[in-house]
Amino acid sequence: MDVVGVGALNLDLIAGASALHGTPVLELITRKAGISPPLEPCSERLVDESTVRTALDCLDGAEVIPFLGGSAFNTLHALARTELGLRLGYVSVAGRTPMSEVEPAAVLDGLGIDRRMVRADAARLSGICLSVYESGERTLLTHTGANTGIADHLRANFEELASYLGAAKVVHVTSFLDPDGGRELHRLLAEVRRRTPGTAVSFDPGHAWSTDPSPAILAIAALSDYLLLNGREYADLVSRVPGSRATAVVKYPDGVKVLRPGAAPEVHTHRPLPDDEVEDATGAGDVLAAGLLSALATGGPDRVGEGVRLGMALARHKLRHTGSQGHDLFAEITREQQALGDERHTIPPFEM
Repeated sequence: MDVVGVGALNLDLIAGASALHGTPVLELITRKAGISPPLEPCSERLVDESTVRTALDCLDGAEVIPFLGGSAFNTLHALARTELGLRLGYVSVAGRTPMSEVEPAAVLDGLGIDRRMVRADAARLSGICLSVYESGERTLLTHTGANTGIADHLRANFEELASYLGAAKVVHVTSFLDPDGGRELHRLLAEVRRRTPGTAVSFDPGHAWSTDPSPAILAIAALSDYLLLNGREYADLVSRVPGSRATAVVKYPDGVKVLRPGAAPEVHTHRPLPDDEVEDATGAGDVLAAGLLSALATGGPDRVGEGVRLGMALARHKLRHTGSQGHDLFAEITREQQALGDERHTIPPFEM
């Protein structure tokens, strides 16, 4: 394997900017679902299935498009669509979905992503993530569903998973909402590190794991080779991991900084897209991660900057489309960026 993703699998229900027509949806959902404290833009809230259904009722008449999602899956999906010929695999738990067009096994097979280590759990509903884009920000309502079974999956298949991950060039890890997931994930990754120290670990902890990290999450960050964070997450997490050897790829409103221990920052600047040009920001950071991972899998650490620039170009395109609807041009964008080589330049921007 070249890249193996470890993360949740969700049914993503995405309401793009054009679907809402300026309606103050967050206020409406908060009131009808009785959510306290009130929903705030650019936040993520764990909710039960009934709250997701109430929120969908509030969006009645708007176009809400279903996609298979989850942070690590979004990254692997983008990688598959670059058509670089990378061998991809995934580790997760897949619940049942009420929408056959986003049945996990079929989607993974269609993308050529190996799913031997995806555990099927037909007894539980899949994770559900409703993404609402309002006033230039996205807000997520997340129902964990079958994703809470990841700790059991990692424990029950520890040896097989350690061998599977150890055979990859890069392992890309994102957060789970299973209370025991972080601890079991650290135990597994530590074993992979012991067995195959040449396997690179890329870690995108997301908001929850960065701002309130458990000891296990800090331990994962400490053993990682690459940390993918926004500015706030970097401030919250990295100060708690003294002596980290990781290269941090940090997303700011005006650019991306690559911070290597003991080296000067490498800065890639851009100008944020105007709000009226952004259709859907969900997963833009995951698409940027795909650019980075493609470079690590094909060329190693010396190509990090090239990977960041590819990720920026892919994410800029993604922002103009809901979900993965614009991914069919990722291969062309990738070829264009490869033609530019390692030339230093500023790519037109995207909002993160």
